[in-house]
Amino acid sequence: MLTTTNTIVRKISKNFNTLLMFELLYRVLGLVIIFPLTQLLFHLSIRLSGRAYITNATFLDYLLTPSTISILLVVMFMLSIYITIELIYLSIIFEYGHQNKKIKLKELFLTGLKKLYETVTAYRLRIIGPAFLFFILVELFHVVGIASTINLPKVILDQINSSIWLQVALGVLMVMIIILFTETAFHIHFYVIEKLPTKMTIQESRKLLKGKRLRMMFEFVLLNSALNAVLYVFYMLMILTIGWVVTLIKGQLFTLSIILSIFYSIYIIVGFLATITLIPINFAFIHSWFHRVKSSEVLIEPIDYEKIKISRNKMSHRFKYGTMVVLVVVFSINLVNVFTVLANPKSQIELFNVAEIVAHRGASLDAPENTIASIELAIEQGADAIEIDVRETREGIPILFHDTTTSRTTDDQISRIVSNMTLEQIKELDVGSWFGSDFSGEQVPTLEEALLIIQGKARIFIELKVNTENINQTVIQLIELYDLSSDVIILSFNKQQ
Repeated sequence: MLTTTNTIVRKISKNFNTLLMFELLYRVLGLVIIFPLTQLLFHLSIRLSGRAYITNATFLDYLLTPSTISILLVVMFMLSIYITIELIYLSIIFEYGHQNKKIKLKELFLTGLKKLYETVTAYRLRIIGPAFLFFILVELFHVVGIASTINLPKVILDQINSSIWLQVALGVLMVMIIILFTETAFHIHFYVIEKLPTKMTIQESRKLLKGKRLRMMFEFVLLNSALNAVLYVFYMLMILTIGWVVTLIKGQLFTLSIILSIFYSIYIIVGFLATITLIPINFAFIHSWFHRVKSSEVLIEPIDYEKIKISRNKMSHRFKYGTMVVLVVVFSINLVNVFTVLANPKSQIELFNVAEIVAHRGASLDAPENTIASIELAIEQGADAIEIDVRETREGIPILFHDTTTSRTTDDQISRIVSNMTLEQIKELDVGSWFGSDFSGEQVPTLEEALLIIQGKARIFIELKVNTENINQTVIQLIELYDLSSDVIILSFNKQQ
């Protein structure tokens, strides 16, 4: 394993700057094209399945719909092409590193373009299989490994746990993926570097792997376990560092809420780092094994990118212009889709929605509930939305109050019914002292006062505790007055409301 590690480091370090720039640019290309196109296809699959929304409970039925299966196959094919192109370029980078030669980004682009055309022309779709198997196994380690926070929907887990045959089938599928990955591990190198026919590639791969399969897979598992452990440690260090900085600047009171607010963002950052490290390092591992078990050396001739010309008989005008048209059309469609996603972040797919923080009755753990103090603290702590309870006074003014009577959260000496009191009487109550002396003198806010504080800083969940025509109309009027229609969700336990 030490020999393999040293070889991987040498292959990566020789052209590290070129490798890093390529991975960053290629990931950006993927975000601009693959991500929005995939989202577009998912939304199409939802419409074709006859559903308006996908929840965890309906996910399995949706997944087994013929239209969904067809679209999933399209997405898999699209991802396969994406990863195949990346592996062809990585083959060139690591082959140059193996030869102890430098390659610049521009030279890599032109060399890769030539190799891509030659490989696709010679092997068509046959190169996609090995590339996709490589991608599946590498990402599988990351998804189910130590650095993952992804859970399968309960309905799928229940289905798997209730069927021994399904468990066996999944186990057999995993074994088949591992076997196929092992048998095709060197195919891309034979296709790209040596240009061998498919039949000869299979024969040569078997010869090279004879007696070495278990050792190679053992090192592969060991490598990915180490990589995922490093990612997990980095993930935890980021959280601890941010928590420490927040504690120093704002105090321990805010640490948990801020960490919860940015938890998913940190995971996205680590996930992005994983995408630009796991695939190159694992492919460098395969490349090092390829040359370790192979006796002869095959060199890629450096291309003079100032003089490079691909003649008509190698690359037809139809291929060149067709490729350009497809790229322009796909890029344009997805650019529009990117702006659509940014403008409308609400997803129809509940399974993939990002969790957000809703402050229940404001920051009710740290301040008296349904008060201006709790609302301001919730905003300061970074809540995405604030839930408040609304009742009305005797004259029909909406106020923030949870209980029917005043006994629990006020200094009222007698327990009075809130709806029988005027706003003036309500304002005389102290709703802070029961929580702590720091909040002594806190008043019951009106809904309008609360909306003015929250406006533009968080979304608002208004739970109506009473059902009257007056409160329904007044709340709607206030929402429209302050232009909060897109920021307010109204809740009620009354079926008639």
